[in-house]
Amino acid sequence: MSYNTQKKPVVAVVGAGPGIGEAVARRFVAEGFVVALLARTEDKLRTMVEGIDADYGKGTARYYITDLRIEESVISSFKSIRADLGAVTVLVYNAGARRVNGRSILDTTTEEFENFTKINLFGAFWSTKCVLPDMLAAGQGTILYTGATGSLRGSPGLSSFSPGKFGLRSLAQIVAREYQSQGIHAAHIIIDGPVDGKLIGGVRRRQWQREGETAKLEDVESYLAQPKDLAHIYWFLHTQPRSAWTQELDVRAQKESIYSRL
Repeated sequence: MSYNTQKKPVVAVVGAGPGIGEAVARRFVAEGFVVALLARTEDKLRTMVEGIDADYGKGTARYYITDLRIEESVISSFKSIRADLGAVTVLVYNAGARRVNGRSILDTTTEEFENFTKINLFGAFWSTKCVLPDMLAAGQGTILYTGATGSLRGSPGLSSFSPGKFGLRSLAQIVAREYQSQGIHAAHIIIDGPVDGKLIGGVRRRQWQREGETAKLEDVESYLAQPKDLAHIYWFLHTQPRSAWTQELDVRAQKESIYSRL
């Protein structure tokens, strides 16, 4: 049974959550897409779908519970998306597993290193393999990977985060070099600095409150990247003309130093 009777183009947002994932989903839906949201936590997925449907019309979003650490779970979700909505036109790989408080290599467990790397890298590899055949058959498609400062340099305490993000950057480059000539636009977005969300953004806001940094609290957009503004970047990349495709783009808030330490 198709849940996309209007045959709208399909965007799959992997690692969808309140923040960049939801903001990107909303931007693409506003432009006429139907969105598939993939993540592990059903309550958050359901809330996002209900909100998007309420704002843009019933049936504009569906969710798929997916464990990005398990290849079979990823493959199963994409098979369901294809059956429910149709072939994926745009893949946004937005998953990212990291610690707020870092740990040294000696204090990092093998389990954490493996799980985080699977989420930060393996899930992207599996997701990419799921959508590429249909994109290649259509002669077009967009794959956008969310990176971080940790994609470019390792910092103390991020031993379970940066290696996967380093690999994600390489994967994005490989996909571009292998398939760009066949109509696949792959791009890696380096978000160089904190995003205004519940995790890192929330930590920063509480820190500023404790330290009496009222000026920063009154001018948050200068210090924290806003999900709704980042969503415009993803849409911009998707809509670039074929004569001027960007393969990598870095973005940060106005007062965030370049290639900051997270």
